[in-house]
Amino acid sequence: MADYTALGEHVKLQRGQSYKSALLGMDGPVLLGLGTIQRNGGFRGDNLRTYGGDTPARTRVNPGDFYVSLKDVTHSADLLGAVARVPISVPAGRLTQDTMRLDISESNIDRDYLYWALRAPNYRAYCRARGTGTTNLDLSQADFLAYRLRTPPLSEQRAIAEVLGALDDKIAANTNLATTSDELVRAWYMGTSASADSTATIAELATQPRALIAPSEFTKDLAYVGLEHVPRRQMWLSEFGPAESVTSTKTRFSKGDVLFGKLRPYFHKVAATPFDGVSSTDILVVRASDTLLKGFLLAALASDAVVERCAAASEGTRMPRTSWATLSSIEVPWPGEQAARAMSKQIDAVRDRVEAALAENRTLAATRDALLPALMSGTLRVRDAERVVESAL
Repeated sequence: MADYTALGEHVKLQRGQSYKSALLGMDGPVLLGLGTIQRNGGFRGDNLRTYGGDTPARTRVNPGDFYVSLKDVTHSADLLGAVARVPISVPAGRLTQDTMRLDISESNIDRDYLYWALRAPNYRAYCRARGTGTTNLDLSQADFLAYRLRTPPLSEQRAIAEVLGALDDKIAANTNLATTSDELVRAWYMGTSASADSTATIAELATQPRALIAPSEFTKDLAYVGLEHVPRRQMWLSEFGPAESVTSTKTRFSKGDVLFGKLRPYFHKVAATPFDGVSSTDILVVRASDTLLKGFLLAALASDAVVERCAAASEGTRMPRTSWATLSSIEVPWPGEQAARAMSKQIDAVRDRVEAALAENRTLAATRDALLPALMSGTLRVRDAERVVESAL
């Protein structure tokens, strides 16, 4: 039987440090805080900002390092104890005061195995059960380090990590496809815009369907998209939640529509919809008047120029919002119907590939999440898990 050991036997914690908001966006390391950790663990790279202030050695994190949140501002405690690992593709960063670096003793545990152990459901439940506070939840360092994890022989640890890592590698490859496709579409739009000799308003290209839907009309399998699900400055939607958990009236959208975040538009939350569903009323649903221009409309709405104009004209101080009246009046470069439709066709093809890859990611993630607790508890043999992974890839 495998031994169980306290987390404190394998790691030490190093707390991050507060920062000066005036230095955000200046040349320097990326800032790693709660916003760069996915719910229930994993690195989130759509919210990275650089920091121009000092970076003491104790706050520095390098590619491959782990950091953890011992604080949570969400009601579901999805970030409490959540761990992230800095990808190799991300430069060295600086920890904020709400996160801690894990300094790992690699002589008695495999780093990859430890990462997955801190993603397992029993660890997540442990953190939630020990969170204290009302508005903000906190997990004490002592409770974190007291968590006991199953520690089989190193050879088994590495085998388990390899199985789970194979699924994660494929997910990462699909995610990278989405990122590079987003950059490609933006480049196409910029090139086409540069050669355009006229303009068109968003109102000439699209409408705003206002189909409200009450919770009583939600079906069990209906998808819900809130602002928290829409990535920053990436036009592909990869996350959503169940509508049955929502208790207020929402807006219905159809596959192929564009969701435009109207609350704090400077967050640049604009994405295409890969399915039918409902969205938060803090999101504008925009539909192409001509279905052959869906791709062009997506690129235009997701462009920096459109988002910046909406942000500049937004109303409100603490919670600025834009509106359909503002968005629809914005003029965008118009290359002519033939060129716009040609570019739309290219974008539609890219979108289809990306949406297929992100749908595959959801299947792979479900497989990984099903295998994870069984492998960590020892109820599933690595050999059997390998067969499941081979059929999934």
